[in-house]
Amino acid sequence: MRKRNITVGLDVGTSSIKAAIAEVFYDGTINLLGITQVPSTGLRKGNIVDIESTAKSIDECLVNLERLTGIEIYSAVIGFSSNNVTSINNHAIVAVGNRYNEISAEDKERVLQSAQNIALPPDKTIVQVIERQYIIDGYDGVKDPIGMVGSRLEAEIVTIIAATAALQNLYRSTQRINLQVNNVYYNPLLASESVLLPTEKEMGVVLVNLGAGITEISFFEKGNILYTSVLPIGGEYITKDLAIVLRTSIQEAERIKQEYGTANVNKASEEDKVTISNIYGNDTKQVSKRVIAEIISARVYEILEMIFSEFNRFDCVGKMPGGVVITGGGAHLNGIEEVIEDFFKVPVRLGYPDNIQGLPPEFRYPQYANVIGAIQCGARNLDISYQETQGIFKVLDRISYYFKDLFS
Repeated sequence: MRKRNITVGLDVGTSSIKAAIAEVFYDGTINLLGITQVPSTGLRKGNIVDIESTAKSIDECLVNLERLTGIEIYSAVIGFSSNNVTSINNHAIVAVGNRYNEISAEDKERVLQSAQNIALPPDKTIVQVIERQYIIDGYDGVKDPIGMVGSRLEAEIVTIIAATAALQNLYRSTQRINLQVNNVYYNPLLASESVLLPTEKEMGVVLVNLGAGITEISFFEKGNILYTSVLPIGGEYITKDLAIVLRTSIQEAERIKQEYGTANVNKASEEDKVTISNIYGNDTKQVSKRVIAEIISARVYEILEMIFSEFNRFDCVGKMPGGVVITGGGAHLNGIEEVIEDFFKVPVRLGYPDNIQGLPPEFRYPQYANVIGAIQCGARNLDISYQETQGIFKVLDRISYYFKDLFS
């Protein structure tokens, strides 16, 4: 059988789990072979609260992808989110060890290790380290110092930190179904791969991921992430507000939000009425679109105020000519783009992941930014080819786990 370079991306989110598979060619071209999603269970605010339920949701998503493509899956690149992720900017200096002052790989490794030498409590762990820049004898902006000449090497890095338990629970969920984890990446970094332009990241841009349970805010400048933070609030809070005020079910409130909701009150009419069912589903009433918009708008502006506080903390106000790029399911809310633009007074656009071959039009939406970014990161780090059939034993292991679960 012909060998194929295959990479799989997995986005484990609060409301849904998404998986994608692609073939990577030797010239670096990525061809998407399939993408799918299922509702997720066992997660709250980005955190896994039920390992068994999460494992079954992941497995269901991967089995659907296997059926869609006919390719067995045994490993994946996974996007990670949590409501307690933070970033730390670190700096370190070392003397160049070579007597000819040529910087070696060992010098680079030493300065990186020194920059990562931070005291963390036992309940925190490093998710990812991003090399921002190197400085050689006072000259900054160096991307790779190896082979250059200098007597003093400095490194500036950004360290992404999360709760140890959050990562462990993710690994436990994948272990339940015998899924090998190739790499774990912080989701905003994945989304930045699929939706941000190099010029935006260079000039200064904020990526806002409006998820169901959390909102992730990340500031990019000079080509790299500088700061990131997470707000424990997302689209499901808007849905809950609608359910409470309108006295209906969560499911009905979500339907109302998707079909009739808008973040822009000026777009909603008092005369236009919507029929909604009560919480028990045995009666209906009429509600104006204006009332629905007012409920949604109140929560949206609360989220925007919190985001603006993070902008001030990042000290990025006035430093983002690239504006704001929105990803996540919340980007679908009608009127959100113009409301955010009016609030922050900067350019705003939705982040559409369309820079990959084979991506169907129905998946070129902001909520797929993470999983497409996972494919791109997986492709970049794919070193060797392997045959698809290698995965069959892993797949059988996954399936046998669930047969055992059913009959135990």
